[in-house]
Amino acid sequence: MSSHQNCIDACQECAIACERCLSAMIDMDSNNDCPHCCRECIDICLLCSQAMARDSRFAEAICKLCADVCQWCAEQCEAHEHDHCQACAKACRECVETCHSMAA
Repeated sequence: MSSHQNCIDACQECAIACERCLSAMIDMDSNNDCPHCCRECIDICLLCSQAMARDSRFAEAICKLCADVCQWCAEQCEAHEHDHCQACAKACRECVETCHSMAA
């Protein structure tokens, strides 16, 4: 599997995990930026996967931004004990790794 495809897959998995976390957190109190970070993460992950799929000239820059947003989201979500937050943080961390490899 190509590194582009690995990153596309990681971005899509991250967007899904963030959607689940965002949905579960809607009526819950949070002492940090979760679930707001999830909304940001969903948008950049989808944009990143689209940019890579079309081999955009900006894919590398978008991957770098995506890694930064996913890092922030992982830090916010992993501070919570909820299973959906932990799953979100894990998916974000995986996305950070693949996006960094694409942006290098």
